[in-house]
Amino acid sequence: MKKTLVIFVVLAVIMVSFFVTIEIIGSEGSASSQNDTKKPKTPPVSFQPDGEVEQLSSHSEDRMSEQEKIETKLAEQYVKEPHSIKNPFVKLDPYGVAPLAAVAMFETEEPSQVTITVEGKDKYGDVTHTYEKYKTEHTVSILGLYPGYQNTVTITATTESGDTVSETVSIQTEALPDDFLTTETVEAHPEKMENGMTFIIPSTRYVYAVDHRANVRWYSTHWNSHVFQRLDNGHLLYITKEEGQNKYNEILEMNMLGKLYNSYLINLDNYEATNVVHHDAIELPSGNLLATVHDTNSGYIEDEMIEIDRETGKTVRDFSFRDVFPESFYQEYDGPSEDEGDWFHQNAVWYMKSDKSILVSSRHQDLAMKMSYPEGEVEWILAAHELWPDSYERYLLEPIGEDFKFPGGPHAIMPLPDMDNNKQTTDYLLFDNNIVITRGDDPQSEDFSRMVQYRINEEKMTVREVWSYGEERGKELFSSIVGDANYHYDTGNRMLTSGYIEAENGMNSRIIEVNDEQPADVIYEIVISGFKEDSHRQAYRAMRLPLYPEKY
Repeated sequence: MKKTLVIFVVLAVIMVSFFVTIEIIGSEGSASSQNDTKKPKTPPVSFQPDGEVEQLSSHSEDRMSEQEKIETKLAEQYVKEPHSIKNPFVKLDPYGVAPLAAVAMFETEEPSQVTITVEGKDKYGDVTHTYEKYKTEHTVSILGLYPGYQNTVTITATTESGDTVSETVSIQTEALPDDFLTTETVEAHPEKMENGMTFIIPSTRYVYAVDHRANVRWYSTHWNSHVFQRLDNGHLLYITKEEGQNKYNEILEMNMLGKLYNSYLINLDNYEATNVVHHDAIELPSGNLLATVHDTNSGYIEDEMIEIDRETGKTVRDFSFRDVFPESFYQEYDGPSEDEGDWFHQNAVWYMKSDKSILVSSRHQDLAMKMSYPEGEVEWILAAHELWPDSYERYLLEPIGEDFKFPGGPHAIMPLPDMDNNKQTTDYLLFDNNIVITRGDDPQSEDFSRMVQYRINEEKMTVREVWSYGEERGKELFSSIVGDANYHYDTGNRMLTSGYIEAENGMNSRIIEVNDEQPADVIYEIVISGFKEDSHRQAYRAMRLPLYPEKY
C-alpha cells in the first residue's frame, strides 16, 4: 500500500474534524468574510505517511567500481616521474566521458594558488579559473577546450608572497562526434550576457555547453535525458543509461571531469518506456533528491514523485498527484497520450527555500501550482477556471488586467527575486508553450510560445501578468512540446528555450537571452538544428552556468 495524498473532500457534510481549516483567500479587493459565503471551506491536501514506501531507488556500485580502476591507473602513470609546474602531468578526458576537459597534476616547492587559462578564439572566449587554496600538491581541472583544435593552456602558480611562475601547454582535442547537433549564433552581445556558458540539455543524447559564438566548450558522452542540475556542492546531477539500453534509469552525481561521487538506480521493472525518471530531479535542503517518476502499479504515468535518501539511495517518500485532483481528471482525460494514462504530465519541480514549498508545472492539465513540502498542502493553482469542481475554487488564482492570459501546456516555473518591494507578492517566470490541452480555450493557442512573468498575491489570491517575451516572434518560436525559462541573477536577463519548432528548413530549437525591458532586447540567440521530428534530440532546457562551479 503506497503512502497517499489525502483527497479533497468535496461536500462539507463529510469534513473530518482533525483537518486544520485554512482561511479562504479572496480575490483582490474582496474581504475574506465575504468570500466565506461563496467558497466552502474544504480540508487541505497533505502528504500522510502510511509507513509503507515502495522502494524504487537504490545505490549502484558498478560505475563506482570501474572508476576505481581508472583512478588507480592514473595514479600509477603520475608517479612514474616527478611533475612540477614546468613538467605537469596532463591527461585529457581522464574518466572517458568529458572529451573537452583535462586534469593537470604537479607539485610546487612553496604553497601556491593555481590559475588555469584556456586561450579563447577571441577576447571573450578565454576561460580562466583560480584555485584559491595555497597548496604544494595540485590536481586541477582544465575546462573549456575547443573540439578538433590545438588548445593553448596557461598554468600559473602564485605564492603567498606574490611570486609567480607560469607554463604553457598545448592540448589537442578530437572533433565532435558525427551525430552531434549543429549550433549556430544568430545574435550575440557578449558584454551584456550573463557570465558563463550556455548548457543545452536534450530530451535524449548529449548535454553540451557553448560560448557566445556557439562554439562547443564542454560535453559529456554519457547519454542524457532532461535531468542536468548543478548541486550545492558544485557537482552535477545527471540522469543517464547504459550504452545500448533504452531506459534512462540511473542518476549520477559527478563533476565536470566525469568523476563519480554517487550512482543511483531507479527500479521500475515492469515499465518498458525510456523515461524512467521522466522530466526532473532536484536537490532538497536536506541533501535528498526529489525526482519525477511513474506509478507502475497503476494505469497512469508521469504523475508521481519520490524522495531519495542521498546517503543510502533508498526511497523515503512517494506520492501521486492522483491523490490531489478529482478522479474525473485522470479517469476521463482524453488529450495527448491518453492511451498511456499520461493525464498530468508533470514536467518540472522547483523547491522554494523561503517558505518550504514546491512549484510544479503540468502540461496536460495546463497548470502551475504551489504546494508546501513535505506537508503537501496546496497553496494556489495557476490555471484557467473552467472544468474545476466548486471545492477547488479557493485555490484558483483570480486574474487581474485586461491583457492577462493563462498558460497553456506550460513548463519550468521558477520564483524571481523581489520585483516590487511588496512582501505580499511573489513574481514567477515560466515557459508558456501556449497550446491548450485540457482547459483555457484561447483563440491565440498555438500562435506563439513565450516566457512570461506573473505576479502572485497569495493573501488576495490574485495573479497579474507583468512581463513577457515571445508573442512578437509568432510561429517562429512556437514549440508544441518542451521549453524552459530562466532568470539570470547577475544581469537581470532572462533566457527562453523553445525546443521543438517546425521551421521551413526542418526542426530546430532556439535559445534566446533578453533583457528585462518591455519590449525586450535580444542579447544572445542561438539556433540548434540537425534533428528530425519525433527523434527526441531537441533541446529540452538550457541554463547559463560558469564551467567552474564556485566550490571547485
